[in-house]
Amino acid sequence: MLAAATLCGCAQGVLDPQGPIAAGNRTILLNSLAVMLVIVIPTLVALLAFAWMFRASNRNARYDPEFTYSGRIELIVWSIPTLTILFLGGLIYYGSYHLDPRKPIASSQPPLDIQVVALDWKWLFLYPDQGVGTINQLVIPAGVPVHFKLTSASVMNTFFVPQLAA
Repeated sequence: MLAAATLCGCAQGVLDPQGPIAAGNRTILLNSLAVMLVIVIPTLVALLAFAWMFRASNRNARYDPEFTYSGRIELIVWSIPTLTILFLGGLIYYGSYHLDPRKPIASSQPPLDIQVVALDWKWLFLYPDQGVGTINQLVIPAGVPVHFKLTSASVMNTFFVPQLAA
């Protein structure tokens, strides 16, 4: 209850997309989460089952101190994570392929060009077609595709708008 109360004022961020690219990224994120939960939940259930079956007070549990190696167990232990990683990689590649940043967003309106300049401790947003610039405030009209041109005046920076996934 305390964690939910402290997080209720947080913004949705990546899970609240405001454009097609962010919606695609959210889909990739949720699909990956579902695939990983398919592995994690049975693993946790098996952990609890093994802990219950092989507890010290269970006299029916088979104890084999001479056991050293099983090819079947090794195959299962290594193949499930390998197949999961391959499946996740394919899922993410397929989803990301459709979100190619070089491919323009389908729209009846031309994209809005915004030059983003990273300065020390602030961002400069220049709108060359409008002849306007702002500091630390990005304004984008609704329903208009955006084309960012990123530069930096000093050190390397990261420009990330969670709702746009840019």
